[in-house]
Amino acid sequence: MSEAIAGSAAPPRGAIRWRILAATLAAFHVAYVVFVLFGALLVLAWPPAIWIHLASVLWAAGTMLGNLGCPVTTWEKEALRRSGKDPYAEGFLQHHVLRRTFSPGNERRNHILLGILAIGLNVGIYALILG
Repeated sequence: MSEAIAGSAAPPRGAIRWRILAATLAAFHVAYVVFVLFGALLVLAWPPAIWIHLASVLWAAGTMLGNLGCPVTTWEKEALRRSGKDPYAEGFLQHHVLRRTFSPGNERRNHILLGILAIGLNVGIYALILG
């Protein structure tokens, strides 16, 4: 056992901080996705949130439908790299959320479906709120 430890490379300096940052970014990303999907419900309690929410939905739908990628994913992957871990190859949702639901070969199709879902869900919720 000590031979395996002696032969392994030491983690990069500050690796723990980079891993914590990567995990924090992933948690922020999850919170953002939840806000995009269900933030319209927040508008019921705090109507000024509509502008923040609509901007978030437009950004999320644009990145999904336009295949633009998300800067938070890029930052998370860079933090993983700096921590000494290999980052995942696919996008955030494909890796953390959809990897057991959809086949990885259909990532583009999945992103389009998710963009349409985000818009449709929010149109439905806003129709109930404003209608």
